[in-house]
Amino acid sequence: MNLKRIGLIAQKETRHILRDFRTLYLAFGVPLVMLVLFGYALTMDIREIPTVIVDQDKTPASRDLIAAFEHTGIFTVVLRVADGHAIEPMFHTNRVQVALVIPPAFERALLRGEKAQAQLIVDGTDANVASIALGYANAIAQSRTLALAVQALDNQGLSAGSRMRPPLAVKARNWFNADLKSQWYLVPGLVALIMAMMSAMLMALTVAREWERGTMEQLLVTPVRPVEILFGKLIPYYVIGLGQLSLIVGVGVTLFDVPVRGSLLTLYAMSSLFLVGALSQGLIISVITRQQQLAMQLAILSSLLPAIILSGFMSPIASMPKVIQGITYLIPARYFLVIVRGLFLKGTALVNFWPQALALALFAVVMLTIGVRKFKTRLD
Repeated sequence: MNLKRIGLIAQKETRHILRDFRTLYLAFGVPLVMLVLFGYALTMDIREIPTVIVDQDKTPASRDLIAAFEHTGIFTVVLRVADGHAIEPMFHTNRVQVALVIPPAFERALLRGEKAQAQLIVDGTDANVASIALGYANAIAQSRTLALAVQALDNQGLSAGSRMRPPLAVKARNWFNADLKSQWYLVPGLVALIMAMMSAMLMALTVAREWERGTMEQLLVTPVRPVEILFGKLIPYYVIGLGQLSLIVGVGVTLFDVPVRGSLLTLYAMSSLFLVGALSQGLIISVITRQQQLAMQLAILSSLLPAIILSGFMSPIASMPKVIQGITYLIPARYFLVIVRGLFLKGTALVNFWPQALALALFAVVMLTIGVRKFKTRLD
């Protein structure tokens, strides 16, 4: 290979990119929009669940229970009704997601030392919200039970009530994300998602566009070898990929306060392996299709969807069926996601990433080898 000819091809490709507003927008505008939208709109934090209260007791005890739910910040009381029959229509119109029903004689049962019961009705359409609501409701019930037990002992003149403590106390401490901010979990994942999609799409579209316009055939009359054309086209988009990485990291740190606790050198090195594989994947798509529309469709199907569904970005891989778990081993974003989140949030050293790094290197070599052979064959 002649490095000078590769450099000239890369220079030519760079000029085309700088003159094409659409390519620049795809390279930097779309990732920025995706990052902002995903970062702000896609959140796993559950707050202010709309709640309706059916207080049929209307006593201090029932009001204390309602206040316990409101003070969590998870439940927001939007309506208070007297009849439980009004609950179902509210669920159908999505006005509320939770209903707290306090029956008559609730306080009387407490004063008699009997079991006082209240009902929490949850809209199970959204399983995530429903499980969180039920978890908080159980925690509130346990806390209120202990408080009422202490109060009952004090009312009976037993001094042990004020000294009563739970028999078991578990103190929880969150490492690496103390406030459990979902953006800290999502933004590093967006690095893998955006780079996987944009690298494959940009490479596939630009090369396919040259096939459509006939400019690729013009390169055949030059003394440049197919392999040199390939590397000359890969280099500018590799630089763009690193620019996308810098953009995402900068915006993530600035807007979402996401920490970068690991080595930036390691981050760029691992991203380079991932980029080479993704760009080569886009090259293979362009050689196979030679049409921009079809190339875009295949690029999305082969990069974006697997990165979202099968990488662990949205749901844990361990929760997937065994067959699907086996398929995830073929998705490079799965390995890159582990590396990125470890570097951002945990500051994990490179030595702990060697299985993921080996998988990314293998993917890059395989994709680049197939790309070189396909590109050369179709040009000849």
